[in-house]
Amino acid sequence: MERKPHAAIISCNAHGEAVCASAARISTTAGDAQAIFENAREHPKNRALIEQVLASGHKSLMEHAVFTLALRDVSVFTEEFFIEFRLASFTVKSRRYVDFSHLGYYIPPELEGEDLALYRRYMDQLFQAYGDLLEAGVPREDARFLLPYSFHSNFYCTLNARELSHLLREIRYGRGQDVPELQALADQLTAQLETQFPCLLPELRQTPGETAGEAPAARRRSAPVFLPREEAGAVSLLSVPAEPEKLLEAAWRMQRPGGERPFTLEALLESRRPRELEQLAYTFTISNLTLSGLTHLVRHRMQSLAAPSIRSVDHSRFILPDSIAAHPARLERYRRAVEAAHTIVLRLPERPILEQYHYYFALSGNLVDVMTTMNARELQWFIRLRSCSRAQWEIRDAAVELLRQLRRSFPELFGRFGPGCFAGGRCPEGRLSCGRMEEIAAYFQTLSYSQRS
Repeated sequence: MERKPHAAIISCNAHGEAVCASAARISTTAGDAQAIFENAREHPKNRALIEQVLASGHKSLMEHAVFTLALRDVSVFTEEFFIEFRLASFTVKSRRYVDFSHLGYYIPPELEGEDLALYRRYMDQLFQAYGDLLEAGVPREDARFLLPYSFHSNFYCTLNARELSHLLREIRYGRGQDVPELQALADQLTAQLETQFPCLLPELRQTPGETAGEAPAARRRSAPVFLPREEAGAVSLLSVPAEPEKLLEAAWRMQRPGGERPFTLEALLESRRPRELEQLAYTFTISNLTLSGLTHLVRHRMQSLAAPSIRSVDHSRFILPDSIAAHPARLERYRRAVEAAHTIVLRLPERPILEQYHYYFALSGNLVDVMTTMNARELQWFIRLRSCSRAQWEIRDAAVELLRQLRRSFPELFGRFGPGCFAGGRCPEGRLSCGRMEEIAAYFQTLSYSQRS
């Protein structure tokens, strides 16, 4: 039985409308915050006040209403669309730990006849190959590179009303307006808002001048290209602060005007709130990162990420993981699956309806180039998580190489960064620990002098 994508508002904060109305009143009304809220409860003019304030351009009051959405059986393309909204929080069913063999994939409802048959053949072949690789002993995190971007995802999303409005408007009038799956989800959420939070509905209307822009075209070559692990995920550090230690010291003194404690890197890193690290910005690129690897990167919300649209991905370029490359039978099955899929992709321009949905034909193992900027505090967290031996190998390779280059730029600081067992002196993974703490710590002690692993 085909499962249709569904979006449900499963939670919203109590008295959301009264809270937003209280926020609208507090700057101009006498009384304390609690009293204003108590007066707002069941107030008949709450909705009219909220709509009036929103119409005047003051949107921040909507940030006090919070919703949690459950997205069920949506395509991973839709998942990626949602996750781009960085003022929301997400928890996604993991492709590293869950077998997706029987979770299905999205089928555009207008497909029929030969178009539908070709679409199904493409997807079914890839799911069959995915299952075959799992049976052959390939780890799920590597077999998933064959999963097409139509496969079903399930996740939770929590966001405030202002960001929800932004998301729905972007679907209606922005880069999602030509995606029927997204339109259907927006219809479902809007219908629920009509009863749960109707004061938001005026915000969902189109304003003059909003256009989606031209959708990027996918790139294709005549034959697939496979990149081994050592050629994928190349990191290049593009921009670093000129005098980072001086910036840190200035920020340290700004927060401690009395000068009671002298600045040292040790004191800074031992503090419970090292906000000074946020003054250091680092820009880097990762070339030939898989779409799966990109999902690990975007989970870090405190960054400025420039990544291509899934619509423009090169369908011809694929990762070749070690777990497959080292075994002839696995390699043959992987190559046959990719080549069969690529043959169908090359036929898409002949079939306009399928070409319209070319983004569902992208594979999780397709490769993209990305650029991002993170501050040193976020880098500390990113490296602690992603350089751990339990991290997925692709993002771990990138994190370790990034750390190597950061250490060359500012060894006094970044020489102290690494996985939890190195930077914190203990493994935070508990029973899931790799059990190699001394070995890992020794490796990161000399990382800047070693070759890329």
